[in-house]
Amino acid sequence: MRRWPVIAGYGGALLVLAGCALIHPRDEGPLAPSSRSAHYQQLSRVAQAAIDRRDYEAARAYLEQLASESPRSAEVHHRLGRVFQLQGRLVEAEAAYRRALEIEPEYVRALIGLGEVEAELGRPGSALKRFEEAIEIDPHEPDAHLAEGRVLEVLGRPNEALACYFRGLERDPIAAPVILRIATLQLARNEPEQALARLDQVIGLTPDDPEAHHQRGLAHLALKHPAQAVDDLRFAAQRLPRRPEVFFHLALALDADHKAGLAIEAAARALQLAPHDAAARALAQRLPR
Repeated sequence: MRRWPVIAGYGGALLVLAGCALIHPRDEGPLAPSSRSAHYQQLSRVAQAAIDRRDYEAARAYLEQLASESPRSAEVHHRLGRVFQLQGRLVEAEAAYRRALEIEPEYVRALIGLGEVEAELGRPGSALKRFEEAIEIDPHEPDAHLAEGRVLEVLGRPNEALACYFRGLERDPIAAPVILRIATLQLARNEPEQALARLDQVIGLTPDDPEAHHQRGLAHLALKHPAQAVDDLRFAAQRLPRRPEVFFHLALALDADHKAGLAIEAAARALQLAPHDAAARALAQRLPR
């Protein structure tokens, strides 16, 4: 079965995976007069509360109000760009990030956000320049190394991507998204033992991450640990119900664990989600009835 592009969608799952800390307000220095400051802080808090509960439309409305009242706040435009990005409204996200950078050209998180959006819009060369600029400004920002590595992966440059991830890990040794990308590349390089050790670390840090369980299931499958693979892949399938490759891999694990009936069900689900995939069809036909 072909590999589905699980690393290219910066606007959704990967942003959530990287943590909503990316869009928490930052300290911008001295506050305005007390009444205005209190109003600003209240709007900022309710916007963040909406983001935390993933009510992005409400967050957008609050942040747009903040932007109208504080049009020279780079932080507000950055947060608005993140919300647009999480909504998949990439053109609006790009415009918001550009406004933030017009106000503050060395705003590292806005540079990263703009690069992510440019990558999604099919401009990877421009995206890489943004990340390089962000790293030049702040080489200790792990998210810049992570974002650069993801684009290099999409461009088919895994060795360069891996180097980016290791640089990010030097800056933040417990950055779960970075460790996950390293482990995923190690699996692709047929290094399941090393990948498994890293995936255990990721799941220790973020136990509910379905992609980490998916990848750990693949590591267990490669190491011929079918029962452990089934446990991880079931967890992933329950939380990633629209990902055909997860069900395909679950079917392989169930078959290896001598659970033919359940393997047939998982293979059928993979084929239902990807009816034109040759590997899914071949597996569904191969499993005994």
